[in-house]
Amino acid sequence: MRSFCAMLVLFTVTLTAAPPSPKLVVFLSVDQMRADYFDRYGKYFTGGLHRLHAKGIVYTNADLNYATSETGPGHASLGTGSYPSASGIHANDWIDPETKKNVYCVEDSTAGPVDGLGGGFSPRNQVVPAIGDWLKDSPKGKNSKVVSISSKDRAAILMGGWKPDGAYWYSRKSGTMTTSDYYMSTMPAWAKEFNASGWIEKKVPDVWERLLPAAEYEKIGPDEFAAEQQWGDDTSFPHPFAEGKKKDQIMGSPFGDQLLMEFALAAVNGEKLGQRGSVDVLCVSFSNCDYVGHGFGPDSHELLDLLVRLDRQLEIFFAELDARVGKDNYVVALSADHAVCPLPEFTSAYRNTPAKRYIYNEDIKPKLDSLSSLLKYELDTSEDVLIKNSFINYSLAVKDGWDTLALQREITKGLLGIDAFVDVYFRHEMLGTAPSDKAYIQKYRNSYFAPRGEDFQYRIRENCIISSRSFGTTHGSPYRYDTHIPLLFWWNGVKPQKVAREVHSVDAAPTLAKIAGIPLPARLDGVPLKEVVK
Repeated sequence: MRSFCAMLVLFTVTLTAAPPSPKLVVFLSVDQMRADYFDRYGKYFTGGLHRLHAKGIVYTNADLNYATSETGPGHASLGTGSYPSASGIHANDWIDPETKKNVYCVEDSTAGPVDGLGGGFSPRNQVVPAIGDWLKDSPKGKNSKVVSISSKDRAAILMGGWKPDGAYWYSRKSGTMTTSDYYMSTMPAWAKEFNASGWIEKKVPDVWERLLPAAEYEKIGPDEFAAEQQWGDDTSFPHPFAEGKKKDQIMGSPFGDQLLMEFALAAVNGEKLGQRGSVDVLCVSFSNCDYVGHGFGPDSHELLDLLVRLDRQLEIFFAELDARVGKDNYVVALSADHAVCPLPEFTSAYRNTPAKRYIYNEDIKPKLDSLSSLLKYELDTSEDVLIKNSFINYSLAVKDGWDTLALQREITKGLLGIDAFVDVYFRHEMLGTAPSDKAYIQKYRNSYFAPRGEDFQYRIRENCIISSRSFGTTHGSPYRYDTHIPLLFWWNGVKPQKVAREVHSVDAAPTLAKIAGIPLPARLDGVPLKEVVK
């Protein structure tokens, strides 16, 4: 009896123990994935997404906890464990406060092409290290490799950090994966072989059809919806690829993610990731949920089909890792850089909730121009008081005897007179640390990187978007539909668990690092999650 009890105790401890030290850390991001996709569409998942959600540790209340819910900040936060206020990547694009020129988050004019392609991008704008850098800087990482892959340059670069062995992204021009000479002078042999394989011609069909019976998709709503992006002559299935345009069009279909997954497997095999006795890190960001979500929205047949296919693709991916790395030798985390607002027209029609699409050139720009003219008149100047709708020429107010707060009140009054805007946040508020009853202030503080920050930001009305188009949707707000993202951890033998407490995307990297025995840097916003690293 005593022996049986001892065995029972040992079995229980084994089930609840922390994961074994992995040889490969697999860090996945599904761009624009909402947490509620698992609740809404989970019954259709039978592969890799099912493995993670049904058999892993799932945080059901994971949030970005910052306001600029965009791709650049999202992947920087996932990779570095730091909010945009610390990483320096506070938006996809920003205006340089000194030169007033536009800056793309990963632009780098010194980064040249590789093998005649790519170039122009690097992680130099990111001012803190990422999980791969933590590993490389530690004694444990002496022989480690870090590889980061995405359809998007900014996703691969910002998750990969400063010193990966490779960061690769997709070129719509060539239909191949590429990089910049920040990382290497020539592509490795395995990558060249993949690029030369004619993958698109061999693997992509002529028509994107639904994988499941049409009746399953009809349960979530109509296939044809006026506010969706047109593919050819309409918005409904089937979606034929235009002759000669597959290289571009697959980015906006499930086949773009399939290409990425197979390239990631080529990297695992070519670099022997997790197979050399050291700890390696593989970051993969699947971008096509974002492309499809922007065009068709989160309630579309296209988005459901993409997720179902991604589920099947990930099961192939995990099966290959089981075989090549060993099912006990890797750990997986899956999250997202941001979520997305539903199509306003869909929200109005099917959810009985007020929602609106504001067309920038019709509904916003004329009113901003009027406000700019009014401020010039009030300050009796021909110079711009508002510069690129982001900066304030305070010196003009001083000349006219206005104080700073008086000018800010006038700007606030003008901005809130525009129907799309419901609040304004000024630099001193976003830099402040004192408690404030202003809605969403902490999310804006967590987003604000002062050296590159604007003088003010405005918050859009909930369930609404500002767009240049009459179709599609977007993200970028502090609202729950944009910031509630999945966060899941899985390894072989983990005890499945659903955790309802609030956690944040910045917690993902520190948790993975703790699992792998990677020392954490002194300054982080995220923390290792106790349910994972017991």
